[in-house]
Amino acid sequence: MSANPALNLEALLAAELSEVVEDSPLDSDLPIAPASSLCATLERLLPVWLNERHPEWRGESLDGVFLAIARKIGPRSARLAGTCILLSDQTVTPFDLTLELSNERSFIERFHLSIGQPGTGRLGISGPGAGSFKAEKLLWGMPERLGAVAWSFEVSREAT
Repeated sequence: MSANPALNLEALLAAELSEVVEDSPLDSDLPIAPASSLCATLERLLPVWLNERHPEWRGESLDGVFLAIARKIGPRSARLAGTCILLSDQTVTPFDLTLELSNERSFIERFHLSIGQPGTGRLGISGPGAGSFKAEKLLWGMPERLGAVAWSFEVSREAT
């Protein structure tokens, strides 16, 4: 693997996503458990991607990724949405992520990440406290409110 940690994490995510996308029918829910290694990889990779475009993410980490939506939306692509815990203040914020694997399914060819809605934390996106009833309500309400979220941060990569 490459010495670049982001590329290593992306290769790991591609392998994990490929496993669940491969045998799932188009437009079906993907079998991704809350404690899966895929969620753990997202927890580490999303801040790396965000820091590449948004320097204010330097020093921020995620302490959990929880999915309300995990859907196969194309032959090699998925949409994952839910909430994640900001490590700095242990609050949750929403995210929406689309991923497309390469033809060989060995790397992430494209992605688009939207994360955070206005709040009071260090990044201006903190929401309810992790583990609270309001945090659970935010997670389970995501499918209905995705189109209404005023996203605070976005980052994308198109195919090269």
